[in-house]
Amino acid sequence: MCGVKLKIFSAYIVLLVTFLSLINAVFNLHRLAFYAEFLILLLFMLLGLIGALGISGNMRWAWILQTWLLGAILADMAIINSISSEKMPYFFYIAGVVIAGFFISLFSIEKEMGIEEEKPREKAEKKELAGKVEKLFKPGKYIASITGAKFHSPKCDWAKKVKKSNAVWFDNKEDAVKAGYKADDCVK
Repeated sequence: MCGVKLKIFSAYIVLLVTFLSLINAVFNLHRLAFYAEFLILLLFMLLGLIGALGISGNMRWAWILQTWLLGAILADMAIINSISSEKMPYFFYIAGVVIAGFFISLFSIEKEMGIEEEKPREKAEKKELAGKVEKLFKPGKYIASITGAKFHSPKCDWAKKVKKSNAVWFDNKEDAVKAGYKADDCVK
């Protein structure tokens, strides 16, 4: 969990440094270039804010948005550097920060967001249970998780937390008990 928080924190730092340097670069432009880049800057900042809100919840779409945004910002900064009469002395440092943020975002997309890696023991238990329990994808009267020990009524709060990929449905209590599950308090 600490790794996720570190990634989120580093993403915020990358966004902050990137936008501060982009603001500085845009305000050093003249006339038409300034107006065009100022509108682009506002669009980037809006997308950055939306992405930052999603990243705080470790949402996959937010990491994808940030990857595309940082790629676009890097291209825009290269354009600003090429059209500006005053070259940005810190361009390569900022480009390095943007590229680092790009790769942090890119590698954060790979894993399913919000789900921690399963421990080897849990994987072994899941495989063991998979041999004993047949997974059905049609809803029945009772639901259980292949990794859990209890079965629930579908309206139970715990039943709503069962991942679709782990759901096991039963038509009656007896089948659930035979499969090794105990009735939860919500089952009447």
